[in-house]
Amino acid sequence: MPAFEAEVGMPYWIDLTTSDPRKSAHFYEQVLGWEISAETQEENPYQMARLQGLPIAGLIPQPDEAPMPDTWVTYFLSKDIDGDCERTENLGGRILAAPQPVELGHMALLADAAGGMFGLIQPSGPEHFVAGGEPGTPVWHELTATTRFQQAMDFYGELFNWEIRAMESEDENFIYATAEEDGAPFAGLWNAEGQFPPQVPSFWQTYLGVRDIDAAAKKAVELGGEIIREPWDSPFGRMCLLADSTGATITLTEVEDAPEDEPTESDDVLNPTRD
Repeated sequence: MPAFEAEVGMPYWIDLTTSDPRKSAHFYEQVLGWEISAETQEENPYQMARLQGLPIAGLIPQPDEAPMPDTWVTYFLSKDIDGDCERTENLGGRILAAPQPVELGHMALLADAAGGMFGLIQPSGPEHFVAGGEPGTPVWHELTATTRFQQAMDFYGELFNWEIRAMESEDENFIYATAEEDGAPFAGLWNAEGQFPPQVPSFWQTYLGVRDIDAAAKKAVELGGEIIREPWDSPFGRMCLLADSTGATITLTEVEDAPEDEPTESDDVLNPTRD
């Protein structure tokens, strides 16, 4: 499986906060083919999801008194997590959970200037490789800005020094922008003002790849998930919006397997036991 070196400020990791870790693990093992195992010896351990030995995502138990529903959180790569937290506050954001040591390094949970929740991660090692772009891995990251779209764009542009480009559209009601690195987009920002009930805050979501969108949607329902939007054809592939077995929202996207290439440096970094 190919892996790519992430740049500072790019989406790097995703965590699911779940009220039923065992149920969530079974769901994603069956739908996405993940191998999920506990990383700590605690009663409610942090679980790591892998695909072909490569780390893909984490599962965090929700406290019983948690005020939020189960949700996925997108973390962005930081080289100075304390400094980025301070900059977040200076730019009008909030620190929801201060940086703390975890299995992967140091992580923090924040809210942007428009209220959208996101995370920061400063890995413990020098290599910053991520798997993506094929079945079972993240294929796209997107902010749905339910309010203050321009403020959200300004916030991320300043915090991560993103190059943000507005997309042209024949539909004047569809306002979308992409964050780019050397002209290549790696994340999207959608102006969704008026598209959701007023109590829904802005949110990041990760599109996860599957080989067969219809088969994956059927399996998700069999495992207790719920279809929010039936599979549809988009300019970026066939997609399906659904809630998983504990209610967390995910978007599945049909993608092809990556072509097999010669082993790369990232193979050794992410999968050191590989023969």
